[in-house]
Amino acid sequence: MRATVVAVFIALVVIALGFATRYYFSGHQVPIGQAPLAQLDGKSLGSLKAEFNRLANGVRVILLLSPT
Repeated sequence: MRATVVAVFIALVVIALGFATRYYFSGHQVPIGQAPLAQLDGKSLGSLKAEFNRLANGVRVILLLSPT
């Protein structure tokens, strides 16, 4: 019984790692008509600010996620 639980747990971990690996290496494509994803760093913050201010008459959302 315990060996079955361990085997199922290991199988679920392997499947989860497979999905995570596929997601990471899939290229992160965006839907047609959407601007490409941006890489934020110190050099690109000026263009982000300009684009944010250019679209002042619409809804704007910035979501920052941190892995820590």
